[in-house]
Amino acid sequence: MAMPNAPATPGATSMHTNDSSMTLRALLDKRRSEGRRMSLQEAIAILVPVCVDLEDRHTRGERLYVHPAAIAPGQDGVARLEPRLAVVPTTAFDRHCLAPELQRTLEPGDACASVYSIGAMLYEMVTGLHIGPAMKRPRDIDPSLPEALEILVGKAIIGDRAHRPADLGALASAMYYVAPQRSVHPPDVSEGRLDASAELEVDVRLSMLPPYEIAGRISEASGVKVFPGSGRLPAIGRDPFGAPIIDRTAERSKRRNVDDLTTRLAALKVRLESDPRPRYVVNKDKMDHGPFSAVELLQQIASHAFTGNDKLRDEISGQQMALAEWEEFAPFAEQAGFLRDKHAEQKAVVRAADADKKSGIAKTIAAVSVIVALAGVLSVWFFHRRGTRTDSVIVSKDRAGTVEVNGDIKGRKKAVGGLAHAGGGGGYSGGQSYEAVLNSNNESVTMGQAAGTPDLTNAQLAGPLRHASFVTACGAPDDMKVQVRVAVRMGLPIGVTVATTPAHGGVAGCIDHAVRGLRWPASVKTDFVTTNY
Repeated sequence: MAMPNAPATPGATSMHTNDSSMTLRALLDKRRSEGRRMSLQEAIAILVPVCVDLEDRHTRGERLYVHPAAIAPGQDGVARLEPRLAVVPTTAFDRHCLAPELQRTLEPGDACASVYSIGAMLYEMVTGLHIGPAMKRPRDIDPSLPEALEILVGKAIIGDRAHRPADLGALASAMYYVAPQRSVHPPDVSEGRLDASAELEVDVRLSMLPPYEIAGRISEASGVKVFPGSGRLPAIGRDPFGAPIIDRTAERSKRRNVDDLTTRLAALKVRLESDPRPRYVVNKDKMDHGPFSAVELLQQIASHAFTGNDKLRDEISGQQMALAEWEEFAPFAEQAGFLRDKHAEQKAVVRAADADKKSGIAKTIAAVSVIVALAGVLSVWFFHRRGTRTDSVIVSKDRAGTVEVNGDIKGRKKAVGGLAHAGGGGGYSGGQSYEAVLNSNNESVTMGQAAGTPDLTNAQLAGPLRHASFVTACGAPDDMKVQVRVAVRMGLPIGVTVATTPAHGGVAGCIDHAVRGLRWPASVKTDFVTTNY
């Protein structure tokens, strides 16, 4: 960790920055804004002297908050803990560097807690990401990193302090031999003391790092290196510190998708799937449920078994807080809550519509009775006046209806000239259009004869269109409005017109083809129905 002036210790690297007061957190944030990370050699050169400094302080009985915002260069340019900055962290990245037991109490920690902090800072420096439930193994992010680094980080960030090593001297010595090129040489301490310093046996199965045997691996033979947040992007070179320079040309073309909620949730889900250990327990109504793997927990959230107010406990780290407070799971809980609210609103609309329908039944019956009585009187008078005379009358019949999604169909009679055309794009896959059948639908009726086969009911017309899965199957997005108009005779759709807003010929043509495959109850009369989605 070097200042512009030469480091005091031969072979050591100092914090290269233009500001002598720049902390490790400020340096990491600056690199992140530039799309760069620290090289392994640079990270080791910064953290080895920090380890030595922390060991001396803990030997004197000091308890400390260790995180990047508390690490700064001394007068010799070598990184150390700055006591005035070693306070409770205020940013999410710094809080992730505190040992789990300190995150629960926010009390300063001992050497065992500092080992965790060093491992967390080393992980962030070489990957650009913080540790947590959705973390990846370092070599899944950059396959060029040595396997010895993963082993070292895995031991340092064990969640249960009873199984975590506590020897900072052994940690400093082990880090130095992973990348000794630019670091100060700490006192030689056997790496075996890392395992011997734990209260119980060191158990990497309790590490925050996903298990090696099930974490995804990237083939180094492919020549393509993977970097956080960018997918499989090639490194076109390395900067003076050894950090990869990434070709982001393809990534910029997809920048418009970064803020898309679905894209973000999908990417987060992929990261969570890298650790299939059943480590999460949910406390709901004073009862524990689980343990679940991350994927199983997401399924429970999606099925509304758990909400953002339920308590979630990580059995690996021991952390416990409301689901809505977990950075990795809060977006899924929020999305599930939105869907619940939307479904409740739709049910309320349906209940209100049913209540209005029932309240109008009596009025409808009375009105129909009056109309039937008047029709009977007019019929008697008409035949009395006209005798046996037969008149041929041309009648255009349009039975139209509107169906809202998850709603009821409401029919109405209207003249041929009264047909409204929806805006947007239309399309058809073959056959007559709705308008062509409507304009040619002339029916001859002989007065005094029986009316023939009755019209189809509203329910019969709406039935085949009520649960229209073909709208989604044809690729219509949620914000697209779709209007389907169908002319039906003898159970077949003899005329179909589909309109979409915004216009999309492909979606409209696909829906047109699907509708022409539907079937209705047979009726010799032509019926017309309009459905909006």
